Amino acid sequence: MAWLYIVILLLLAAGLWGVYRVLGTPSRLAPRDYNVVLADVATSVERAAGNLRRALEAGPGRTLEDQATDARKIFQTGYYQTLRLRPSSGPDVAAAARAGLGRACEVYDWASRMLASESVHNPLVLEAARRLIDAGDAALIQAARELPPVPAAPGGNSAP
Repeated sequence: MAWLYIVILLLLAAGLWGVYRVLGTPSRLAPRDYNVVLADVATSVERAAGNLRRALEAGPGRTLEDQATDARKIFQTGYYQTLRLRPSSGPDVAAAARAGLGRACEVYDWASRMLASESVHNPLVLEAARRLIDAGDAALIQAARELPPVPAAPGGNSAP
């Protein structure tokens, strides 16, 4: 009977090690792809923040709560991508921009949490969320300035 417990313990340890290997190591991308993904994260976060701001200006209600819930998913995904992404080779010239983008996502995430909560009708919560969104906008603008330029995709038909 003890051997069954040992086998289960070994399987559990192997599973935990596998999860650590997948989630614990950063994603390595080619430098061009790395820059494209960072620019895409910045664009997605900017779009979600704009939608959240418009819903906040419209006032509390079901639309604001739904928009905050939807935007929070984007902000959380963007935050975790900024933690995991790394270029596959060479120096990480976008490290400061990636960190700034992560900070913006984190701030927007907290604002969206506040706006999706039961306290959304409290004027102090609304004001705090507005200040967080303003701080996120400032961090996002700064991060976008520091992002390396993304080369334009080839246009037209590139087939042989």
